[in-house]
Amino acid sequence: MNKTIAVHGATGSQGRPVAQALTSAGHAVRPLARATGVDLLDRASLDVAYDGADAVVLQLPLVYDERVLAMADNAARAAEAAGVDHLVINTGGQMPPGPIGVPFVDARLHAAAADVPVVTVLQPTTYLENLSGPWSAPLVGEGVLAYPLPGDVPLAWVAAADVAIAVERAIARAAGGSFALPGQPATGHEVAAVLGRVLERPIGWESVAPDAYADMLRPHLGGHAADGTAAAYRMLAASPPAPLPDPSAARGALDWAPRDIATWARDTRWPLARAA
Repeated sequence: MNKTIAVHGATGSQGRPVAQALTSAGHAVRPLARATGVDLLDRASLDVAYDGADAVVLQLPLVYDERVLAMADNAARAAEAAGVDHLVINTGGQMPPGPIGVPFVDARLHAAAADVPVVTVLQPTTYLENLSGPWSAPLVGEGVLAYPLPGDVPLAWVAAADVAIAVERAIARAAGGSFALPGQPATGHEVAAVLGRVLERPIGWESVAPDAYADMLRPHLGGHAADGTAAAYRMLAASPPAPLPDPSAARGALDWAPRDIATWARDTRWPLARAA
């Protein structure tokens, strides 16, 4: 059944693939962004935006202070008041089972507590798009894959388009619950080797300090998001490596499986010429 679905950040790097996947499935997508007059800090704008929507897809922005808690609470209460049937939350990363006193993390848990018939929490692992963003891609063209983690640390790398597929399937199946969405496990050195083969040029992994990574992000994301992201990577680097999540729940409930890194790299438009 085709539905009306309000999608936060529908023009952004995470929301755009979601809007495309839902539109391709025949749904009516209602894009929500500041440009359309919707502000997560303005509850009244959410009441209007959610009115008549069957589902809401929430991707909270890169806000790291207490404002993000208000954003999450506003979204949850507006979804309840509008009679939304299904709230899908893309957490943008793995979540702890309970609050930890960090607003960026706890806000996702606040949103997931919304009292609506179906709540789906999707927890992707590290986005591959971090490697192809405008702060990274020019360096890839120079043979450098710069990232604020050691090259021998295994991560599970997932594509935004694959997370969007999980969103669409969760809505189609009214699949409530929490689902890990881990991509292909690989160390940084292994990712660099795959990109090198696809782009036909030598590419090496370079571990950069979180503050240096913030400087890379700052022109594109602004100071608050850049510094908050750097702080998150400092916290990640200081913690013991987490076990890679189990994809079996998403595989079963959503019939979900991510593409591998090489396929993602071939599908990505890189702003560089192939080496001769």
